[in-house]
Amino acid sequence: MVQWIENLMTSLGYLGIVLLMFVENVFPPIPSELIMPLAGFTASRGDLNLALVILAGTVGSVLGALPLYFLGRLVGEERLVAWADRYGKWLTVRGKEIRKADDWFDRHGHKTVLFGRLVPGVRSLLSIPAGLSEMPMPKFLLYTSIGPTYFSTVS
Repeated sequence: MVQWIENLMTSLGYLGIVLLMFVENVFPPIPSELIMPLAGFTASRGDLNLALVILAGTVGSVLGALPLYFLGRLVGEERLVAWADRYGKWLTVRGKEIRKADDWFDRHGHKTVLFGRLVPGVRSLLSIPAGLSEMPMPKFLLYTSIGPTYFSTVS
């Protein structure tokens, strides 16, 4: 996988980083923990500009978060609650619990999106409850972009 990521970055440059980060958010098995360090290493060799690498990674990450956000918006809380009340006994979840989780996300979602973007596997899935709870798009985009950008530059 490392060779494939490196080849894609080498052949497509910044667009390759955007594409890889987009795919990483939609299909979490491709870890950004491989993509961005390789992109940083490529920049350290002088093949890419570090600021543009960070920008490309951020753009790809934000674009990749949008499909799952819109999935959450499309499904909506009411539909999910109705589904859980009908079929949730198989997954041991009830509509009441979904409402409780949505209320919690309404209160703490901005922090969750900001800091949760740092947790592999969770970062992509956070977009769904953000969409379900109808987090305003500007707020979602702000926290989705600040998290990985800020923390990738300080680490």
